[in-house]
Amino acid sequence: MSIKNVLTAALFKRDDAGRIIVYPSGAMGRGYIVPDAETEQRMRRKLMWAILATGASGGIFMAIMMPIYGQVYEWTATQWIIAATFLVASHFVYRAAISRLAAGLTPIAERMGMVEGLKRQAEAMPRWYLWIMGIVAPIYIIGCIAWMIVSPSVTSVLVVLVAIILFGAVGAQAVHGLKHRAQ
Repeated sequence: MSIKNVLTAALFKRDDAGRIIVYPSGAMGRGYIVPDAETEQRMRRKLMWAILATGASGGIFMAIMMPIYGQVYEWTATQWIIAATFLVASHFVYRAAISRLAAGLTPIAERMGMVEGLKRQAEAMPRWYLWIMGIVAPIYIIGCIAWMIVSPSVTSVLVVLVAIILFGAVGAQAVHGLKHRAQ
């Protein structure tokens, strides 16, 4: 499966009537009926680039923040406010970019839901990736807990709790994908 399909798998589905539905704002956003396969491929390509640009901008942001302000657990409230502002701004830029994709499409009332979106994405991922994530996620969780024990602070506890939720979801998604993905 192509990178385009893996990255956009959670944003597309077929409804009971066989129509292709796109959720350009994600699994919790509104769905729209895609009129044909050509439009679907065009939307997948644009959504893929929007996803990649958002991820790259986040990586670049962290590459700038960390040399200036140090590790995340060393940040003060000011640095957290800067990071939160960047996340909110990125969200609005992404939403503005993808909102044009849905212009002219027929909206539907049904929402996909986060769990279904994560399952659809897991089922589209390559097996080798799911295996790596299934092995690495528990190791990261153990490392986070060890870090919290070795260097207890309010910040480390908060960062570890978020990391445990994130890596727990990644591990669960990997297990689901390995169990339910077609061979």
